[in-house]
Amino acid sequence: MTGCGGEKSPDKPDLPESVTPGWARKSLEPAAAPAGLPEGAKPECWKAVYTGSNNAAADVWACGFTSDGGAFDAVQRTRAAADTVKFQEGKYLVLVKWAGGSKEEITALVRAVQRVLKVK
Repeated sequence: MTGCGGEKSPDKPDLPESVTPGWARKSLEPAAAPAGLPEGAKPECWKAVYTGSNNAAADVWACGFTSDGGAFDAVQRTRAAADTVKFQEGKYLVLVKWAGGSKEEITALVRAVQRVLKVK
């Protein structure tokens, strides 16, 4: 039985192993969806843990949906939180939650994640 008609979630994201200035990815594992996603959302999620300079830390969830529309709906309905940014790239909803680090360091990490997930 091939082709049940449903789309599949995107593959494991290829998140950067390092990002200037000073971010290093410590892990990238399958994970439960982060808190705050809307009820009923059932994406396939991965969580990357990054460490930065001066004890900065960031958790990056990349949650793959079966369609761009599913990711768009989820990003629109996901609750906002302090020290967290959310955005959509194609079929991915991405949440970046950080502690420490400058605005420039966080911005560099977010932009690097956006670049690797950019729909070609």
